[in-house]
Amino acid sequence: MSLVEKRVQRAVESVLENEGILGGLDEAAASALQDWGIKNVKKIAEKTGDLDDERAEEAMYPKMKASRSLMRAIRVWVQTESGASAEERAKLWAKIEEKAQDLYGKELSLPDAATFAGVNAADFIRNISNWFENSSDDNGEEKKGFFQSLFNR
Repeated sequence: MSLVEKRVQRAVESVLENEGILGGLDEAAASALQDWGIKNVKKIAEKTGDLDDERAEEAMYPKMKASRSLMRAIRVWVQTESGASAEERAKLWAKIEEKAQDLYGKELSLPDAATFAGVNAADFIRNISNWFENSSDDNGEEKKGFFQSLFNR
């Protein structure tokens, strides 16, 4: 198994073993959120390429943390938005946007929450995760300058 494959495996395990991300969701919603989280961390780990372990960890840490934080924010939204006041909903939605910007870039701007509505929480999660994947020009990687990309930093 290559170094990258090992990193991918550890990244996936970090999502599978983190009960705090999915706690309180029904099975379908938890599965949708977990599947999306696994996709994210796989991409993050795969981008470490031929970096040594120390540099790979440094490169992965901020994005892994951002991915987990975004997953938690979405879980909180799903669990609480229906009983929340308009003001609370606005704060929750702003939190999701902030966490998404940490993962996908500061230029990201979320449309209204109603854009992602579905029949149930799992639909909402699939809709928002598809939007993130399709709207991210750089697939969650910060834009790099010429010299940064040249030296893979």
